[in-house]
Amino acid sequence: MRQREGKQSAWLDTNVILRFLLHDHEEYFLATCKVFEQAAKGELTLLIHPLTMAELVWTLDSFYNYSKTEIVYTLENLMDAEGINMPEKEITKKALRDYEEKNVDFIDAYLASYAFHRGPHTIYTLDKKHFSRLDGEIIFPDDK
Repeated sequence: MRQREGKQSAWLDTNVILRFLLHDHEEYFLATCKVFEQAAKGELTLLIHPLTMAELVWTLDSFYNYSKTEIVYTLENLMDAEGINMPEKEITKKALRDYEEKNVDFIDAYLASYAFHRGPHTIYTLDKKHFSRLDGEIIFPDDK
């Protein structure tokens, strides 16, 4: 783990987060609890990459049949937990809200949110079904 401003920090892998959230394997759950407790006490900063969030969304939806509402609630609470730090947190939160409210794939929502926040705002896509519901200047190159 790297030292950062006097505090250790480390990236979290999807499987650590899942075992903690799902509590489906007692030994792994207890091991992950220790890590999250260190973060809650301020002894450690846990970093979550946006790609890890995408994998979490996909896994919770595909394998564990979480509803979009449950996924958004769970992951927003995770992002806001003490000791958790995440690059592009606001972009990811908007993507999660759009994923739920506009009923689109998370990756599409993330791309639109990223473009909206960072620019350029234009997205070329052939996916009219999802991108027509999202913010930004969406261009469908197959339109005549």
